Amino acid sequence: MTATAAIYYRADEFDPSKRMMGRQVASDAFLRALARHDPSTTLCVYAARKEDVERFRELVEAEAPGFSGRAYRQIRHGDAQGLAQAGCLFRPDPVLHDEAWTRRFGDPRAYSLSGVTHTLSSVGAQRALALYVTAPYEEWDAVICTSNAVRRVVERIIEENAAYLSERFGVAIPANARLQLPVIPLGVHTDTFDTTTPAMREARARWRREIGAGDDDVVALFVGRLAFHAKANPLPMYQALEAAATRTGRRIHLVQAGWFGNAHIERGFRDGAAMFCPSVRCHFLDGRDPTVRAEIWAAGDLFTSLVDNIQETFGLAPIEAMAAGLPVVVADWDGYRETVRDGVDGFLVPTTMTPPGFGASMAYRHFGGLDTYDAYVGAAALNVAVDTAGAEAAYVALIDSADLRRRMGENGRRRAHETFAWSRVYGLYRALWGELAERRAKAPAPTHTAHPLHPEPFRLFGHYPTYVFGARSRIRAVADDAETWRRTLASPLLSGAGAHVLQAAEIERLRTAIAATPDVTVAQLLDVVERGRRDSAIRTLSLLAKAGLIVIDERIAVPDRPGPLD
Repeated sequence: MTATAAIYYRADEFDPSKRMMGRQVASDAFLRALARHDPSTTLCVYAARKEDVERFRELVEAEAPGFSGRAYRQIRHGDAQGLAQAGCLFRPDPVLHDEAWTRRFGDPRAYSLSGVTHTLSSVGAQRALALYVTAPYEEWDAVICTSNAVRRVVERIIEENAAYLSERFGVAIPANARLQLPVIPLGVHTDTFDTTTPAMREARARWRREIGAGDDDVVALFVGRLAFHAKANPLPMYQALEAAATRTGRRIHLVQAGWFGNAHIERGFRDGAAMFCPSVRCHFLDGRDPTVRAEIWAAGDLFTSLVDNIQETFGLAPIEAMAAGLPVVVADWDGYRETVRDGVDGFLVPTTMTPPGFGASMAYRHFGGLDTYDAYVGAAALNVAVDTAGAEAAYVALIDSADLRRRMGENGRRRAHETFAWSRVYGLYRALWGELAERRAKAPAPTHTAHPLHPEPFRLFGHYPTYVFGARSRIRAVADDAETWRRTLASPLLSGAGAHVLQAAEIERLRTAIAATPDVTVAQLLDVVERGRRDSAIRTLSLLAKAGLIVIDERIAVPDRPGPLD
């Protein structure tokens, strides 16, 4: 079974032009996959503003003009009935606890929640993951982990929180989340990285002329954010490429296509390149330029990313390089080791990190606000060493053998098409949403419906009044003419009930029923109200009593009311 979800949409969550970070790039690619591969004739957009729905429609139709006949239905934030009709809400992040608590006000079986992980190193992300133990998630909810490495981080945070709760309350808290944690990789639109087309061949020649690379020169390519503290420190790459240039005697170019966060970071990269790889011709290109981002893959002979940062979780760039037919040299780190097959698509370079037990001061300073997020991940990255000799050996092997580059590049291209193409990955999303729907359909009715974080006021403060009324309480009119009711209920003194009570036409039906039957019971009155509006009808009776339009007899005394203080 496959299914579609309502998509939570806000432009800055999906648009890389607003903030070109991995999360936005991945979310934009997901939206393009939905446009191309979702067969639904109606797409549900969970958005606060109509402008967001219109922007969503524009992006989808620009990507897949053949689906221009689709309808787009806005589901406003908090519209539980709209989400129930959609069946599932997808957010492009792992932070679903607010939606889970909101759903708790109704039937938790009404719809599923689905999210996806990105960075897991921030305080906010880790707090959200810790809540997987205690927030009201259900087995028909899921957070997609983009790699097994990511899933292990999520499980470790759950284990830590469960251990804390067990110690705190003296009972064994199971170290598991009720929601599903499937592993589904990020995808890549493989057609956009096809370097065999005439246009991309022309782009290869043009870019290599631009950087002065001859036919026999070897071009190593890095694509991504240029941040030595928060992405990948280039030092081992510079040192290994310098050593490889010396060993092979080949003319090597290093193209770093990305963007600097500030002048200090840029100076670190440029000065570092001059100091540590003077024999390598280094070029810095603006990776935010759409032309550079689209075409630079064609110029390379190999791709490299010796990432060393805990904020990295999956890594799109290596599979983009594989889709472009480039062999890859990457760090043996997090999700990279699950996408790149060592010795097949390229090489995994070993990494070493400080052992557990020696990072508490770093976590304390970040949690307490003494260190920024960038300072935290930067300090952690200085405790990760990439095997420079291993990187050198990988570079030398690929520089020395055009045949090895071709063979590994073709292996990677096939892997990208077979495993990471969005046409396949989006199908895994739809299959997951279908599985969640099946789980939801089989779930028994909940036995406890109270919301522990924000109980409904008449339950929480139910001991305040003298009486409450029930189904057998009798209603009699004090005034029964329509004009008196209309004029009284229009008073500003009774304003504010709005969405919580019946509409004017429904109240008129209540008035008519009360006038027609002396001492009518509450239960009898509810028969003239639509079933889905009966909660509103009960609250309306209280409003009418407050207005002095009716009297409620046979009230029920509230038990266990606290007495006067001694």
